[in-house]
Amino acid sequence: KEAGNEEKFDPSSVYFSEDKPAKGAWMPSQVVDYMVEKLNDNKFYIICPDNDVTREIDNLKMTWTMQDLIEDRPPLSRWNPDYKDKYEKFMADNKPKTEEATADKDKK
Repeated sequence: KEAGNEEKFDPSSVYFSEDKPAKGAWMPSQVVDYMVEKLNDNKFYIICPDNDVTREIDNLKMTWTMQDLIEDRPPLSRWNPDYKDKYEKFMADNKPKTEEATADKDKK
């Protein structure tokens, strides 16, 4: 494009933006604020949360993913139809107690 003829950014043309956040997603500014906070706490590994699941559930998902490597499963096996039932059983068997209490409370 010629100089001066740049197209303006149209937020409606993207999946999500600051004006149109995706459900559960953090905005870039939130991620940076969280990262700076953790760096100030001398944390090396920074696992950024989202608004959909708890840290405990994130930890279980990461454990399963690391076991993909250790057990020589296909990458991202939790979305592989051959491992779907095994993944769901792993999550159910290891569900944090706080998640079970929340689920029980939601049923009432």
